[in-house]
Amino acid sequence: MTAIVGKKFAIPYDAEEQRKKRAFNGNILRVNLSTGEMRVEEPGEAFYRKYIGGRGFILHYLLSELSAGTDPLSPDNLLIFAPGVMTGTTLPSTGRHAVGAKSPLTGALASGEAGGYWGIELKKTGFDAIVIQGKAESPVYLWIRDGMVEIRDARHLWGKVTGETEDLIRDELDDEKIQVSLIGPGGENQVLYACVLNNTSRAAGRSGLGAVMGSKNLKAVAVRGSKAPGLADKKLLGEVTKWVSKNYKDLMGWAVETGTLGSVKFQHDTGTLPIRNYKGTSIEGIENIDAAVLFPLLLKGKETCAACPVKCKPVFGYKDEKVKIDPRYGGPEYETLGALGSVCAVTDSIAVAKAAELCEQYGLDTISTGGTIAFTMECVEKGLLTAEQGYDFLPEFGDPDSLVRAVHAIAMRKGIGALMALGSARMAETFTEDVSEMVVVVRGQEPPVHDARRKNLYGMGYALSATGADHMHNMDDTFANFAQSDVCGRLAEAGIQVPLPLYGITEEKIRGFIVETAYKNYLDSAVICHFYPFSFAHVAKSLQGATGWDVSQDEIIEIGNRIIHMARLFLVREGFTAEDDKLPERFHEPHSEGPIAGKGLTKEELHQSIERYYELMGWGPDGIPAESVVKKYEIEMYV
Repeated sequence: MTAIVGKKFAIPYDAEEQRKKRAFNGNILRVNLSTGEMRVEEPGEAFYRKYIGGRGFILHYLLSELSAGTDPLSPDNLLIFAPGVMTGTTLPSTGRHAVGAKSPLTGALASGEAGGYWGIELKKTGFDAIVIQGKAESPVYLWIRDGMVEIRDARHLWGKVTGETEDLIRDELDDEKIQVSLIGPGGENQVLYACVLNNTSRAAGRSGLGAVMGSKNLKAVAVRGSKAPGLADKKLLGEVTKWVSKNYKDLMGWAVETGTLGSVKFQHDTGTLPIRNYKGTSIEGIENIDAAVLFPLLLKGKETCAACPVKCKPVFGYKDEKVKIDPRYGGPEYETLGALGSVCAVTDSIAVAKAAELCEQYGLDTISTGGTIAFTMECVEKGLLTAEQGYDFLPEFGDPDSLVRAVHAIAMRKGIGALMALGSARMAETFTEDVSEMVVVVRGQEPPVHDARRKNLYGMGYALSATGADHMHNMDDTFANFAQSDVCGRLAEAGIQVPLPLYGITEEKIRGFIVETAYKNYLDSAVICHFYPFSFAHVAKSLQGATGWDVSQDEIIEIGNRIIHMARLFLVREGFTAEDDKLPERFHEPHSEGPIAGKGLTKEELHQSIERYYELMGWGPDGIPAESVVKKYEIEMYV
């Protein structure tokens, strides 16, 4: 048993006495798994207002304490769990938290957000974030309750899937209401795109956060608290809450009815949905992985997150003589259906749903899992991977059985799965042949299932993202083209002329992108769900109600831009340059047929757009924030 097991730490905790007229506790928990040392930091109110939480906290600690060039899977990497200032308030959309580290998949920033109930429960324990360093000698988990922290033995949990682990921890601690953030075998085996899950179906999904957690021999963080966050002005925050309650069914009808699953066929028919590793233009049977077919076949109910009236998360279940799909693992979203479905040319409803369930059990990012399997399928198709090389099986396009089998192999790093566990980019480096044309990644990470040949600005966002290709801290061309969308509403608030053209990247689209990505980075720090159609006025009023700070639209944008500048400084420090702000070759190759035939974004158009973005952001031609920008945003300490 590791020497740190049984070590405890506590802060003074009184649920009533500690309740402040604000939505944060003022305590950051620090844990060193190598030594067992635990302590608390009290950074002060100015720190919270500057960084807000979530991604802001993550970047602060990575830039302040992590040495450049640190091996992401070494004990020196930091693993940070960070709810935001808004997490756990009465505002719907705030049942979220962020997880961050240096990514083992990309070597860049890993910062992901998860819904559910874990984030609010951590806030209720008296802590606003946890910063973990070091590595335990053997598997452990953290148990945090009402200001008390204990390191507990997890050897009996190692090797178990997420649902079983959650059950065992709750049984062991004799409390069914404990919330658990954890990894599955994928994280334990350090699959480079393993994720961190809570509530068995909510994932901080991208960039390999689960592998970082596994490298520290940390199986889980279990939390239970009784101190709800305070509010500076309940009436003010209540005004936004009432607006949500009154309007969400009209403004978010798509989420209420089908969630993101209802858009699969539409995205296919408009040319957004990628097919056959981004080479195809259409696929038969696409309706089988759309809500219209999936719901009657598999839907058992819907789930939501803390304090949210929108039940957008499907719960799937199924059982026949060959396949069982356990409802406790929820159900796939649009990105998952695309990545495990159309990208792999698989439209078998049961197989795609089963592959998604396995990703939840094993703790794997569904986007990178699907993208890597699709790359492997193309290698098989082109004869670069064969049975003669000694593999017990190889996945093939359109084969539902090999899709499911591939997920098992990846999680366990067995056979071809050991290669696929590296991700497409690193797997490609193992070939003697040049396979770069087949590798669809940005900054080493497989992209979400929105083809940049249709969504050109999305493509620029992929190229600029500090986490590798990402659709969340980005701006969707289609929403910016729809005058009634919440995106257009926010852009209009900021003085951008809307709607914006669907195709191409214009000056006004770049200016709109800067505004919207600042807003998205604020959301990922606060931490607030992206689905809610808030205006700048809504989020400013909410933050003021939660904290008492007199904030404006300009301050919200300033906070978001500060996070973007900090993320860029992290990239620069880790050796990334302007040359890395690029897209895979396939995004520059127009389709010859289909709904977006002839459409696309040339390398020169992308380069010119990124250069203009640099200029508007106050970055040099080398993509490095200028000294004046660093000073303006008070981030000199990170240079």
